[in-house]
Amino acid sequence: MNNQEEQKLNERIAGLEEKLADLDIEIKEKNRKLEIEAALEKVRVKATAMRTSSELAETSSVLFQQLNDLQINAIRTGVGIFDEANDAMEIWLTTVSDSQGVVRILDYVNLHIHPVYENIIPARKQNKPFAITELAGNDVKQYYQTMSTYLSLPKHQVYNPNEYFYSFFFSEGAINVISKQALSNEECNVMIRFAQVFGLIYTRFLDLQKAEAQANETLKQTSLDRVRGQIASMRSTEDLQKITPLLWSELKSLGVPFFRCGIFLIDEIEKIAHVYLSAPDGHSLAVLKLSFEANSLTSNVVEHWRNKTIYKEHWEEADFNNWTQSMYEQGQIDDKEKYQDAANAPEKMDLHFIPFTNGMIYVGDILPLSDEEIEIVSSLADTFSIAYARYEDFIQLEKAKQSVESTLAELKATQSQLIQSEKMASLGELTAGIAHEIQNPLNFVNNFSEVNKELTEELEQEIEKGNFNEAKIIANDIKSNEEKIIFHGKRADAIVKGMLQHSRSSNGVKELTDINALADEYLRLAYHGLRAKDKSFNATIKTEFDESLAVTASGNGGVNVIPQDIGRVILNLFTNAFYAVTEKKSLNIPDYEPTVTVRTKNNGNKAEIIVIDNGNGIPEEILDKVFQPFFTTKPTGKGTGLGLSLSFDIVKAHGGDLIVESHQGEGTKFIIQLIK
Repeated sequence: MNNQEEQKLNERIAGLEEKLADLDIEIKEKNRKLEIEAALEKVRVKATAMRTSSELAETSSVLFQQLNDLQINAIRTGVGIFDEANDAMEIWLTTVSDSQGVVRILDYVNLHIHPVYENIIPARKQNKPFAITELAGNDVKQYYQTMSTYLSLPKHQVYNPNEYFYSFFFSEGAINVISKQALSNEECNVMIRFAQVFGLIYTRFLDLQKAEAQANETLKQTSLDRVRGQIASMRSTEDLQKITPLLWSELKSLGVPFFRCGIFLIDEIEKIAHVYLSAPDGHSLAVLKLSFEANSLTSNVVEHWRNKTIYKEHWEEADFNNWTQSMYEQGQIDDKEKYQDAANAPEKMDLHFIPFTNGMIYVGDILPLSDEEIEIVSSLADTFSIAYARYEDFIQLEKAKQSVESTLAELKATQSQLIQSEKMASLGELTAGIAHEIQNPLNFVNNFSEVNKELTEELEQEIEKGNFNEAKIIANDIKSNEEKIIFHGKRADAIVKGMLQHSRSSNGVKELTDINALADEYLRLAYHGLRAKDKSFNATIKTEFDESLAVTASGNGGVNVIPQDIGRVILNLFTNAFYAVTEKKSLNIPDYEPTVTVRTKNNGNKAEIIVIDNGNGIPEEILDKVFQPFFTTKPTGKGTGLGLSLSFDIVKAHGGDLIVESHQGEGTKFIIQLIK
């Protein structure tokens, strides 16, 4: 082989080697891409498989492990979540590159604390995919001294001469990478893609967290609703023994760990704590009645309840045994083993007491409850407080009901007496009027009887004398007088019958009644009744009767009412009217003339009886109270306050209305409206 051929062969071999090198680079690039895609896919699959927010740390560890496997040039990596409102970043997840993913929460870091973080702000505003800050020499040391509050560093920390701080952004935060040298373009592109994937992971985390919060809130509300419902159904102190199984069930439902639970109901009056305890399986274990100073636990519980603070106490096995022995010696329990619900006491137990209005909810477990678990029990306590208050209200209502029923019986008896007194007062006024009315016809009867006696003697004398013409004249006078006696006798009879009719109880049967005649009769009776009691009383009476309301011979007109009842209403209104004008007259107002006007009016399907006085009127502020039972403007002893109330009820029972109109200083108008 000559030199020329050898040279050509070498050139060919060199070309093949170059192509082989290019092919090897291409294969490595493709493998790298495949590695990156595989790493990203592993993270995506893990993120997709997340079912609870608690899996975020595990998913994040997978992500950082993949970065580690891809040999990203990093000293440390972590996640920061932005707090836009406060220009801060919550560094709540970090990992070391040579580990399997160490997760730990750090703290909030203000973005103005150091240039490393401050450079993040303009980079985000410019929509850059990442921010980078390079520190060299003493700046590295100063950075770690600034961050010593958040990072746990060795006492003799060796600082790198150069460090590069990257933040690769996603919507809610950034993946932070710290390296000894600048990342290559490929590494930056890989981190940009991983940041995007982590953004998807974090979005899913937020969705899961929100769904869990809603589910937990629903579970909690359902549990609290059950508590409200169960306690609302309690009706006696015996029902209180249902409390501990209820509490046991709801603590289980809410996922709160416990070995024992119960309720301490605190009675400040008797200085006693009523304790209801539940066994681990949910049945009622014991009911204790402890004085406030029975033991240190009870006194501490009471003191914290008074201060509305949570009380915690840790017990070892000996403490539990001592408590059980003291309860046995005090006669609170009769079987120590049954009280322990096991042959031996628990080796240790943490007791938690959460206050509510009436006592403490007690939860005991082998480990202390977390803050979140205590918050759940506090919510249960708040609900229990409201529900138990309703139970206490019910007990108080039961007691109040018994008291009210007793008082009501007494009031009814008193009311009956007062109503009877009102009726008798009305009857007394009516009787005085009747007595005055009946006196006139009786006077006529007596006078004409005396005259007839004298005429009879004269008649006998004239007959004896034979003066028959004179005798006939005298006889005619006697006859005329007898007719007058009969007329006034019947008038007296009618008055007596009216009195009896008014005084007897109503039979409740409506009758066709001449409203004009009824009003006229009771008006005169009321007037004469007052005249009989007070000779100085006088008033002008005006009547304006609608003749269409009178009952005709053919039975037309009139209104169907119970005459005794409506008569009582009319009499009460007349009496009040006369009282009002008398009171005003006593003020000696010049040119004042006391006047009471009575009208009847046919108003279509209604008949109205209107009573008007020109007295002082009723003040506007009490006008709406005049129909209330026992309300009266009259001085003590002058009225019961039942007259208008009874009148209102009688008119309403007839399907009608009793209306009052008044202006102070101008008088009052009462309108009785009756359905025809």
